[in-house]
Amino acid sequence: MSVGKPNVIIIVLDTLRKDHSRGIERLLTRDFGFTSIENAITTSPWTIPSHASMFTGLYPLYHGVHEGRKRKVPDVRFREDGTYLHEVLGSLGYTTYLLTANFFVGPDFGIRAFDEFRDTLKPLIEDRDREELNEVLKKHEPRNALELTWALVKERKFTLPFKIFLRIMGRYGEGWPRDKGAKVTERLLSEMELKRPVYMFINLMEVHEPYSIFEGFTDAPVVNRLLGEEPELVEKWRKGYPRQVEYLEKRLREMMETLEDRNLMENSVIVVTSDHGQLLGEDNRLGHGVFLDDELLRVPLLIKAPHEIGETEGYVSLARIKPFILSQVEGKDFQLASEYALAESFGTHYPYPNLPEEKLEAVKELEKYRIRLYHREGTAVFNVDDWKLEEVESEAEDFERKARRLILRHLSLLTGGRVAR
Repeated sequence: MSVGKPNVIIIVLDTLRKDHSRGIERLLTRDFGFTSIENAITTSPWTIPSHASMFTGLYPLYHGVHEGRKRKVPDVRFREDGTYLHEVLGSLGYTTYLLTANFFVGPDFGIRAFDEFRDTLKPLIEDRDREELNEVLKKHEPRNALELTWALVKERKFTLPFKIFLRIMGRYGEGWPRDKGAKVTERLLSEMELKRPVYMFINLMEVHEPYSIFEGFTDAPVVNRLLGEEPELVEKWRKGYPRQVEYLEKRLREMMETLEDRNLMENSVIVVTSDHGQLLGEDNRLGHGVFLDDELLRVPLLIKAPHEIGETEGYVSLARIKPFILSQVEGKDFQLASEYALAESFGTHYPYPNLPEEKLEAVKELEKYRIRLYHREGTAVFNVDDWKLEEVESEAEDFERKARRLILRHLSLLTGGRVAR
């Protein structure tokens, strides 16, 4: 008797770095039969480009959904065009489900083609209130909480701060920020009526900041953390992050048991990974984005599949997830690992209005297109804007030449082979 098409489930443990994932790897390999891939590399140090690579099978340079000097959040958006994994599987007869705690991975940022969508984490601000707040921010450009409060008073938006405060308190009463949607996700997994074959994409935000109740509402812009301007948070993050990983492991066990109860572990392709890591005070930096450090790019990757996974020695880019899944659906062989993997940064992804002049020069240096190469013989960062290799690490004599050749090949594919430098 034919078992039909396999179900497909992708679970993204948002912001989980590889060196903090050992407990989760033990859980999934020992108790649920997953295979752990050692050298998995994300394509970007932040959410949207990394997810776009999983959806399209392409690096950010090619799918185009990434930050730039003049393109920041909220203008970095997905571009569903019929080639995204959920669109392709939908065309093959799958019913597609999106359960996400990350508002970047949803309708507000261009993901609209799933059959069913569930937002598992209540927003701190409703859409109408967000529009009002954005109008005030654009008009007055407040530099801190006091100026923002005064701007809201001048615009007669007296109730908005109280609405946000009450939603924070409501979230706290539901377990936030420890739980950022995992309980809701587990309940939905238990209760949702599913039409098979199933494709389900889940994003869990438990490991993402904030790690304490008011931490996410400081006066400093996100870029300050990446520049090492909030050293007082380093110790708090270093303690809070592993606590969140431990909590996520417990919730993940419950989800796996629910999948077993619903017979979704058999004849299913299940991928558990992370979209990027997190800086926890390395060089006093906090957060993610911009930098191409191991702590941001090396991620866990665990797979359970009905067919052979294939060779796992070498590097596995998260851009390989889409073709791997389609090969499993079609029952075809696929080479998961390759000789090298790349990651790309095009600058900061958040705007930085009113940044002091003395910091602008440091940020300007970050606003450059860089590519990191992970290769069996070493690693290297190529600064495309300045056209030079940086941070080369290898004992092989000809590695610099090899690294430059592979990166130029990557660039030339977009330009039809025309890279003249």
